[in-house]
Amino acid sequence: MTNPGPVHLRWRASGAAPETEEFPDLDAALDAVEERWETLRHQAPQILDARRILLITTEQLEAAMVEDEDEVED
Repeated sequence: MTNPGPVHLRWRASGAAPETEEFPDLDAALDAVEERWETLRHQAPQILDARRILLITTEQLEAAMVEDEDEVED
């Protein structure tokens, strides 16, 4: 999947309004999710494209993080 960026990471912390953070490309956003997964996993993280269209759902991120954990355990 080619996505030139920027891309946005969106999550819901304690408030009703979602928080967002911008990254230059999808790889950078995925790296940030991986680094902060323990915090983000309960905050409905999603990755959006430059137009704010959903690229990666919370469920897809969760599945990817579980796959990464399985690879580390093997």
